[in-house]
Amino acid sequence: MFKTRRREFLATAGSAALASIAPGISFATGRGAFNEEILIYVFLRGGIDGLSLYAPGSGHPDRGFYESLRPSQSVRLPISGAGAMLDLTDGFGLNSAAAPLRELWNEGDLGIVHATGLPIVNRSHFEAERFIELGTPGAITGVNNNATIPGTRLTGDGWLTRHLTTADNLPQQMLMPVVVTENQVTLSLLREPSAVTLRSPNSFDLNESQLEEPIEESLSAIYAQDSSTAGIAGEQALNALEQLEPLFGAQSNQDYNTNVLNGLYPTRDNGSLQTVSDKLITLSRLIKADFDLRIGQLDVGGWDDHVDQGSIPEGVNASSGRFYNRLDVTSRAFNAFWQDMAGLADDPTDRRNHITVIFHSEFGRRAFNNNDAGTDHGSGNPMLVLGGNVNGGRFHGQWPGMAPDQLFQNADIRTTNDFRRILGEILIRRLGNHRFGRIFPFYYNHQPLGVVDGVDRLPDYGPDDAISSEGFE
Repeated sequence: MFKTRRREFLATAGSAALASIAPGISFATGRGAFNEEILIYVFLRGGIDGLSLYAPGSGHPDRGFYESLRPSQSVRLPISGAGAMLDLTDGFGLNSAAAPLRELWNEGDLGIVHATGLPIVNRSHFEAERFIELGTPGAITGVNNNATIPGTRLTGDGWLTRHLTTADNLPQQMLMPVVVTENQVTLSLLREPSAVTLRSPNSFDLNESQLEEPIEESLSAIYAQDSSTAGIAGEQALNALEQLEPLFGAQSNQDYNTNVLNGLYPTRDNGSLQTVSDKLITLSRLIKADFDLRIGQLDVGGWDDHVDQGSIPEGVNASSGRFYNRLDVTSRAFNAFWQDMAGLADDPTDRRNHITVIFHSEFGRRAFNNNDAGTDHGSGNPMLVLGGNVNGGRFHGQWPGMAPDQLFQNADIRTTNDFRRILGEILIRRLGNHRFGRIFPFYYNHQPLGVVDGVDRLPDYGPDDAISSEGFE
């Protein structure tokens, strides 16, 4: 079982380095009977407008409702002309800025789940994000005499942390199993001591020139005597530093960007990489360097478009194109990452069959635009899933409709799929973990949607002793 004891998540430079700390310990490489799947959890912070990502198109029974609810052309996807939506299936059309994602859809690697969200609507960014990332929004209606059990925002760890704690199919020693490409660990990985934050891996250095080595040795000796969380985290950071320096040094970065990427990932006008490109390249290099990565988490923010949303190209109908441009960069970056994982000149290995990417946001937007050519906080929203074992090129789950009596509170796309239903399916079928009683307390009666392929196991809803110690009630 993968636990967070010191010897079980140390990142090391090699067996000799670890042997000096714990003589006789053997290395597990993650091969053989262990689960080798990589999950990349992408949080689209701010509440992306799902109806500007894709929407009913020509001939869809909800097209008339869509147009009447969104008279502002800045937040409505057109059927024809500049920025015309791209045909998908079932009468829906995709924002033209997401053309690179449509390529992945057409290849069968990208699927879309309709109307996902919380079981109890919450339009607060802070609270909705906490419920989702902690995985504790409450029970779905249908258990305990049809009572909906309120969730908790106060648990001490995230759903991905609990997955790692309960997984019984991971090696006990892994180099760098969990990487967050942000400045701090996100809530989904709260209290996961193996998580390494790599917002700027080339800056992951003590930067003390000649004093660097003795400082590292002194710190290592101090941390080795400290069994507290701080000591473990410090030792983890030092070992990570030793691993990352040769991979992300200045010359290595330059050589990699020049000789390998060759313009694959989107850049800014000055030639520097876009932020989302930077983050994905970090994960790509760790994957290809065989760092035992199992969980990668990254944020793509900026989706809280209350004013002048700009879902169509800049300049069309006086739109700013802000949403459009952000979606364009994000789509191109993930298309590039998927090409990267298919194999480039430096490493032709195709890794796509072992990678699942989840695109998630805290909530959707209102079905109607506001008076500022933007959209306000809503509820039901699509979840996108990319992977070599995804049943892509199709929609999953129930589309709730956009007629007045079908909207939630006459305002939002109604949530028809609890977000845990999709995450749970991926946990079981791809990551091989069925411990739902621990990972998603209050969630019962799981039924897979068929978003991904894999082996099913009966979910274990049983209690776990750790629940009481983590503040669940």
